[in-house]
Order: sequence, then structure tokens, then C-alpha cells
Amino acid sequence: MRRDTPSRSKSSPVKTVSHPSQGNVPPATRKKTTKRRTKSTRATKTPPLRLALFSHSPKLQRALSSIVRAGLTQFDPTRFRKEDWVAAPYDAIIVEQGKAAENGLVRWLRKQNPGIPLIAYGANAVPAARSIYALHLNCVPQRAVLSSIIRDAQRHHEAGRKATELSRRLHETSRKLQVLGDIVSTANSVLEPRHVLNAIMSQIQELIPSEAWSILLVDEETGDLTFEMALGEKGPDLTTTRIKMGEGVAGWVAQTGEPTIVNDVRRDRRFQHRFDELTSFQTRAILCAPLTSRGRTIGVVEIINRAQGGRFTRKDMTLLLTMVGPAAIALENAILFQKTQRLAVTDDLTKLYNSRYLNSFLEESIARAEKENGRLAVVFLDLDGFKSINDQHGHLCGSRSLFEVGTLIRRAVREEDVVSRYGGDEFVVVLPETDGDGALAVAERIRESLNAHLFLEDFGLEERLSASFGVSLYPEHGRSPQYLMQKADQAMYSVKEQGKDAVCLAS
Repeated sequence: MRRDTPSRSKSSPVKTVSHPSQGNVPPATRKKTTKRRTKSTRATKTPPLRLALFSHSPKLQRALSSIVRAGLTQFDPTRFRKEDWVAAPYDAIIVEQGKAAENGLVRWLRKQNPGIPLIAYGANAVPAARSIYALHLNCVPQRAVLSSIIRDAQRHHEAGRKATELSRRLHETSRKLQVLGDIVSTANSVLEPRHVLNAIMSQIQELIPSEAWSILLVDEETGDLTFEMALGEKGPDLTTTRIKMGEGVAGWVAQTGEPTIVNDVRRDRRFQHRFDELTSFQTRAILCAPLTSRGRTIGVVEIINRAQGGRFTRKDMTLLLTMVGPAAIALENAILFQKTQRLAVTDDLTKLYNSRYLNSFLEESIARAEKENGRLAVVFLDLDGFKSINDQHGHLCGSRSLFEVGTLIRRAVREEDVVSRYGGDEFVVVLPETDGDGALAVAERIRESLNAHLFLEDFGLEERLSASFGVSLYPEHGRSPQYLMQKADQAMYSVKEQGKDAVCLAS
């Protein structure tokens, strides 16, 4: 039987077509599949390009306009002003090479648009700007090729940006490690606490520049914080100031052992305005971290007002904590070493220097005075009636009396003068760069201080003590420690023989 062949007119039914992937699919089903494919094809359609073009060439402008159409924004580089630029999500910025590209325009565009690739067009890019471009075009490509080139430029730019960021981080990490190594090396090479502090803060200032900083250490006897070092316009004014544990930002950090950032002190209740009033300094922001060694807080570091008005960041905090960790251990080692040294040359009872240190210091002072043609005085004093205190009230009261005598002498002399308990109830004061009149004045000041003091009040007593003083001078009375000590001792005994409680200059 003959089968009629369907007509191919538009009104004829759709012919079923066998396809390897579909088999014999009913027309209605295949129609739906076709619709889905059409929808998918539209969804993956390449989005229109958006380009910024810096060129004074009409030919190049027309060529790109015909490809990009509405997605092209044109600028004349010879007349371009920075205020004309409006940031937009461009796929790329194309810059025609020429004098306009050499006058800083390219670098300005890179700074303003760090996430958009720059493409050079025309002659080779100038060497100074060559590294800024992602790609270089010698001619205008067709649309399909241009899209591919733009995507390549974007990938190249992103890879370059990531490489630059990685390089920056590596450099920053390397610098941090170098500074940390310098801190550890320097701090461990010196055993004087103030030198360690200077080494620590000079390195910290390099990485976290600020207007001022201070280091406070915990006083083991009182538990207060003392300003060990302070650098800034009014830093030295704070060196005698004490802070209670928990007081202010520094006291809070010392008490809790937690670091903190305060970028606006006006909004932080912990901030103490009295320190600004004391120094006439304006604190705006504080970065503060504890100095922790062997699980114990020994002090705090305060960095005040980041340079150029900047804000302290978590990055600054991490950096500071990285550096103060080993620095705190080095600082405590220096403090312990200093204590050990001090114990070796300190009298246990009075906390003054002992005779071992006195002899060493006197030798050094004489050598210095001889070299610099300087002067030196030695004051030798022996207490009057000290034996009666021991006999009446016991050795405990006698020891307390000696401690009070040492405290009175220390208060009556300069910081650079050396006070020593020579033995028993005898004391010696070495006065560098002091002549006869000056030495006699110091001895008289000590004598009056002893006479005015009531001893053993803490024990419910009111005892009186005086002393006999002998003074010798370098070079008049000798050029060696032995001669100076002998002359001062002889002068002191002459006072004892003549009634005590007086001052005598050696003859």
C-alpha cells in the first residue's frame, strides 16, 4: 500500500526526527527541550563589555565604538582632568600610548582603579609604566577576540595583584622577623634594664610610629605601677608618677593581663585625664599591652597617639604582642641580674652599699678625678650613743635604728653620691666633684637631719641619735682610697675626743 508523504508547508505537522541523544522523542517533548536549550543559551550569553578609552585618535575611537557600542566611555588624554573621572565597573581601561600616557596619567589611573586592568594600545609603553599594564595591543581586534583579550587581561591583572600582595606580605613578615630578631639579640646582649627598654621601644617605634610611649613596671613592694621610661614631648614629667593597680588604661591592663586598643579616650571610662593635665599633653588614642614573663605581669607598654592621626588596628596589636613577649623575658632577666649584682654590693640591713662596693667605687672615682683634674670628698661618720640603744632595747631596735640612719643619709645627698655602711654603726659618703665647702655643707645637713629625727617611733619609742663626722678631700689629703679613708677617720675621732656631734675637716 502507498503511504502519503506529508506536505512540508508551515501548517503541516512537525516531523519526528531520530537523534542519537533523544531517540524517537515526541514532538511536544522535543519542543520543551528546545525551549530549555534556548533559555540556557541566553543565560550563558557573553555580557556586554564596558571599556574606558583614553585616546585622541578618532580612528581608534570609531573602531572600538563599532565593537563595544554603548559600553565605551571616551576620554581625551590631552584635555583630561582628574575631576572628570567617574568610577564605574569597567572591564578594562585602554590607554593609547603617547605623551599624555607619560605624564603620570597611567599611574593615577592605576591608583584610582586598583581592581581594573590597564591595557596599552599603540607604540610600546614607556619603561616606567610598562609594569603597570596587564596587556599590550598593537591593533584593534574583532569583537569576539577583544572579549577574550579583556578576560585574559583581567586574569593577568588579578594574578599580578595577588603576586604583589603576596610579595608585600612576605616583605612585611620578613621585616617583622628581622625587628623581632634585633629585639631579642639586643635585649639579650645587655643586662641593664634601661638599655633593654631602649632597645625594645626603638624597634617598636619603627613599626608602630607614635607621638609618645611609656613603659610602666610593677613595684614588687607596693604593687603600684611606676613610669620606668616615658618618651614624648612631656615624657620625663611622668617618671616620678605612680599608678594604682587597676587605675587608668595601663592599670587595667596590668591587673587583667589583657591588651587593649582605645581609639577615642573620650569614650573610655578607664582613661585618666590627670596625666594629660600633669603633662599638658593631649592623649587621643592608646595601644596598651602587658609585659608578661614566666606567667607573671611585670609591667605594661603604652603607645600613645599613632603618628599622623591614624587609628590603632588589630594588626598593630598583634605586632606589639609579638614583640613584647620575648622582650618581657629579656627585661626580667636584666632586672634579676641587676638585683643579683645589687645584692652582692648591698648591705642587707640598711640597703645601702657595702664596704666592698665602697672601695671599688672610690678607686674608680679617684682615677676619674685624676684623669679629668677633678675633685672628690669623703665623709666618714660614726654614731654617738648607739650602744645604749642596743643595751636598753635589744638588737632588733638597734638594727631598726641603723636602717633609719641610712634612710636619712640617703635623703640628704645627691643621686650620684654613694652612701655605704662601712661596718657596725659607721657610715661613709663619697661625693664626686665636691670641694671642701660643699663636703662640709653635706656633712652638716646630715648631722642636723639626725638630730631632728625621733628614732624607733614604729616601736612606740622616741630615741635620739647623733653622729661625729670627719671629712677628707682629693687631692689635698691623699690620692688613694686608703689615705682618704684614714684622714677622714682621724678627723672623725678628733670630734669624738672633743665632745661628739660635730663636723671636722681633715688637716
